[in-house]
Parts: sequence; C-alpha cells; structure tokens
Amino acid sequence: MALPSEEEIQEVFNLFNPEGSGIKIKEIGTVMRSLGLASSQAQLSEFATEAAQIDDTFVQFSVFLSFVKRAQTHEASKSVDFEKEMKGLHEGIKHFCDKLTQKQSRETNADMVKISDIKHLLSAVGDKMSEEELEEMSREMRGTCRIQDGRVSFDDFVRLLKV
Repeated sequence: MALPSEEEIQEVFNLFNPEGSGIKIKEIGTVMRSLGLASSQAQLSEFATEAAQIDDTFVQFSVFLSFVKRAQTHEASKSVDFEKEMKGLHEGIKHFCDKLTQKQSRETNADMVKISDIKHLLSAVGDKMSEEELEEMSREMRGTCRIQDGRVSFDDFVRLLKV
C-alpha cells in the first residue's frame, strides 16, 4: 500500500474533526488505522503521552502529521526482503517436510514442493489462513502454477504470492 499524501492525511483528519478543534487523543489510533498505518500499541501510547503534554483533550493537525510521519518511518523500517523470506520458506519446507538435510537440499535444488505441505504451514504457522482462504489459494495455484503429482513449482507459487 502506498503511503498517504499530506492532502489525504488532512482529509482523513478532517473526517474525525468536524468541529475544527482537533481530534481526540483517544482517536489517534483509529485515525492512523484509517490511513492504513498499523502502529503498535506502545507507539500509540507514546503519541498519546506527547499529545497530552500539549493539550489534554485534542490533537491538532500539525502534531498528528508528525505522528503519521514517524509511524510511516517506523513501518518502512520493518519492510522485509520478500525474496529472502521465500527462500527461507522453501528451505524450511525441504528440510522439515521433505526431510532433506542441508547438504541434500543444496545438492538437489528441488523446485517442486507438496501442495499439502504449503497448506499445512499456512494453516498452522504465523498468521494462520482459514480453510476458505486455503481453498481459494489452491484454486489459484491450479490455474496459474505448474503442478505435477500433487506438487507445485515453488517459483510459480512465489510469483502467485507477489501478484
């Protein structure tokens, strides 16, 4: 998602500021989320504390804008290297699901991974996918990826995720 422009930030701020006195301190997180920013609770508490030092009820646009810019900087610093993450996932699947040693994994360079292994990982680890999401992903894989004997090309799977 692209970062919002200052005009977009002003527009969203004004939606929560109908009387022109500023947004309520307790609404900082809501307005941030409306802009597509997922600030941590700790960061929102920090913003609320800073805002309360200026005014104990409301936050003016200039102060809120500084919070948004800090949140954007923090969010940008958390960006991940997608290729590196996918390579790690592929190595993990080969090691834990196909039971290959690191040496075997390096030597075989097997591109095809079991669809059932991918579905298992996506339903059990991290942000777990629902059964409906897994079925939708399976349909997309069958339509766009090379599949052979219940295995999918990992490179095709990665391309599917990028779209």
